[in-house]
Amino acid sequence: MSLLAGDTSEGKVGLGLLGQYLKRMDPGFSPQTFGHSGLLSMVKTYDLLAPSQDESGHWSVSLVPKIESPSEEKYIGYDSVGQHSH
Repeated sequence: MSLLAGDTSEGKVGLGLLGQYLKRMDPGFSPQTFGHSGLLSMVKTYDLLAPSQDESGHWSVSLVPKIESPSEEKYIGYDSVGQHSH
């Protein structure tokens, strides 16, 4: 998903394009194999994916932004003894 969305300015990829990519990677891919009625219903079950619908009714999918805990943010760029790492 990040490979497809990384090429867009908004970090989103159209649901149809995602489906085409999945079929190209695995010609036998089908959401029904996983118990879903379609790709949208499958995407909605993943916490790391954020589907959204635009005004014209088209669906796109993006990755949910990664949220770092305050303790992780505090130590970014420092090694285990508190020295700034380059």
